Amino acid sequence: MTIWQFDENMIEMFKGIVGKRFLSVETDDSMEGQSYCVARLNFDGTSILLKNGEEEIAMFENEDVPYEEAAKFSCSISDTAHPFMPGLEGAGVKMYDVDELVASVEIVSDTIKCAEQGIDIVIDMALIVRTENHSFIFSKSHVWFDEVIYVNVDKSIDDVCPLFSDLSLWNNDGEFDVSTERTIRKV
Repeated sequence: MTIWQFDENMIEMFKGIVGKRFLSVETDDSMEGQSYCVARLNFDGTSILLKNGEEEIAMFENEDVPYEEAAKFSCSISDTAHPFMPGLEGAGVKMYDVDELVASVEIVSDTIKCAEQGIDIVIDMALIVRTENHSFIFSKSHVWFDEVIYVNVDKSIDDVCPLFSDLSLWNNDGEFDVSTERTIRKV
């Protein structure tokens, strides 16, 4: 099984923001509603740098070259004494003010299985920060090398990151029997 998920330390970071004020989101200014590779989420007393960067990841068990460069979510604590640095060279910074209390944090994971191709992958596809008034979704694309973080407010996860697109990406135009499953877990 291939795991493209936030690790336990990262999940602890998310647990630590529940009950805090979500102050703002920083992205690059290249395109509305998205940020290339990084976004910074600012809370009372802490900031989290959310990344969707390429790593060498095992994908197909039955291939001669089982590793592929793929975009994977990760995060780290960010020092607010330093300005946010966009992942896109030459891009400016866009700040979105939030100023709302965090009620919960959820992680959306998709599992893709195809025995014929040796595929058994669990991918964290989105982070949902629910506040007293809104739901903020930070999601990735189903295209495994796409490093863009998509930012949506008050939308359905199934609308911004539909599960069915896994099938078209992995089944080779219906040649393989692929199954998918989505789980949403509170941290």
